[in-house]
Amino acid sequence: MVKDLPGFYFDIERNRYFPLSSRPSPVTAEGSSTQRNALSRKRPCVETEPWLTTTPSATVHRTRNLLSSEALNQRILNSQINLVTQASTSRFDFSQTASFGNITEFCSTTSEDGLTRRYIGDDKGWFYTCTVAQMYMWPPEINLHSLSQVSSIKISGHNCVTTCFGPFTKVAVQDLHASGRTTLITFNQVHDVRASHFQDSTLILGAKGKAVHIPNIDVSGSVQYLRNHQNSDIFAVDRDKNLVYTGARNGSITRHDLRVPSEKNGQWLFQSRFSAGKDNTVPSSVLYLKLVQDSQLLVSQMNGEMCTYDTRFPMKYTPSRIFRGHRNSVTQKLGICLDPGNDFVFAAGEDHRIRGWSLRTGKALHDDSSASASASATSISLASSSSCSNWTQFRSPFKTSFPTPVPTMQVTEERDGSLCLWAGSQQTLYRYFLGQYSRET
Repeated sequence: MVKDLPGFYFDIERNRYFPLSSRPSPVTAEGSSTQRNALSRKRPCVETEPWLTTTPSATVHRTRNLLSSEALNQRILNSQINLVTQASTSRFDFSQTASFGNITEFCSTTSEDGLTRRYIGDDKGWFYTCTVAQMYMWPPEINLHSLSQVSSIKISGHNCVTTCFGPFTKVAVQDLHASGRTTLITFNQVHDVRASHFQDSTLILGAKGKAVHIPNIDVSGSVQYLRNHQNSDIFAVDRDKNLVYTGARNGSITRHDLRVPSEKNGQWLFQSRFSAGKDNTVPSSVLYLKLVQDSQLLVSQMNGEMCTYDTRFPMKYTPSRIFRGHRNSVTQKLGICLDPGNDFVFAAGEDHRIRGWSLRTGKALHDDSSASASASATSISLASSSSCSNWTQFRSPFKTSFPTPVPTMQVTEERDGSLCLWAGSQQTLYRYFLGQYSRET
C-alpha cells in the first residue's frame, strides 16, 4: 500500500516518489483535442502539404547554396566593375632611362626595410638600378656581356638574379641588403639563356637544348639538367615546389619532378595539342608559362594563341579558357604579366600594342575596334614629341601604339595601394596607374 507523504506524489509507472511541483497537470479528452487542433494550426504544412516538408539538413544545405550563389554573383559583379575600372585607365608617367641600349627587362620590388628598388636590363648587356629616392636616375651597375642582351631579372628574398643571352652564360647575383655586393657565376656548359625562375635560392634556367636546375645559388655545387623531348631550346619556365614546367621551341610543354633523376625526360603535357599534326605542321613555340589559380597553366605561343590548361588533366588538350585578340607571329620577346591578385593578364603584341583580359572570365579590357583606329592615325615617338598635346596619346595603355613591340612588362602594387602597369620600349619606361583617371582626359 502506497503511503501519502506531505509535498510528494507516487508515480506508479516509475515506482518512486516525486515532488508535487513536478507533477504533470491532468489532460482531459476535450483538452487533448484542443491541443491537437492548436498544434495543427501552428504547423499546417505538416498535415495538409507534406510535399513541402524538409529535414533540417536539407534546409541548411539549401541556405548554404543560396549564400554561395549570392557570393558568386557578388564576385562576378565585382569582377565586371573591376574590368571596366581597369579598362578606363588614363593616368600615366614615364622615365627616359638614358640606357646604353634598348630596354629588354624590367623588375620592381619592395624589400623588408620598405625601400622600393627598380631594375632594368638592356640589349647591350647592361644592368641598371634605381630607388624611389633617386627620382628615376638609372646608374649602370654591371655589364654581363657586351654582345649579349639581358634576358631575365628575378628577385626572391634578399637576392636579385640577372641572366644574359649568348654563347657565354653569366649570372649576376646581387645582395639587396649590401649595396655594391654582386657575384658573377659562369656556366660553361649552358648557353643562350632566354628565361629563368628564381625562388628561395633555387634557380631554374631555360637554355639551349635543356633547362638547368641550380639548387642553391649561395652554395657552389653540381647542377641538374632537365632534358626535354628532342632536346629543344627552352623559351619559358615556371616552378611549383618540386615541379618545374618548361615550354620549348618545338611547341612542347614538359613537367619535371625534381625528386626524379635528371636522366628522365619529364612528362609531356597536353601532347595531342602541342605535337606535330597529321599534315606534319610544326607546333608553334611556347613563349610564356605561368601557373595561376592553383591548377591552371597560362600558355602563350608564337602564333598568337594564349590559353589556360588544367594541369590536373595532362592528357586533355582542350583549353580551359582562351584569350582572344593577342597578336604575334614571329616575335620571341614580348612582355606578358599578371597583376598581384592574378585577376588580369596583360600582353604586348607584335603590332606595338598592349592588351588585357580577365583571367577569370576571359573578357577583354581593350576595344580593338576603337583602338585600331586611333593607333593607325599615328605611331608614338618620344623623340618627335615636342608639345604636351602629344602625350595624350599615351594615357591609355590599351590605346597606345608604342614605337616598338614592348619586350617587358610588370604590374606592381605601390606603397599607397595603387596598381601600376610598367612597360619598357626602346629607352623609355612607362608607368600606368591602373583604374586611375587623368583630369586632362
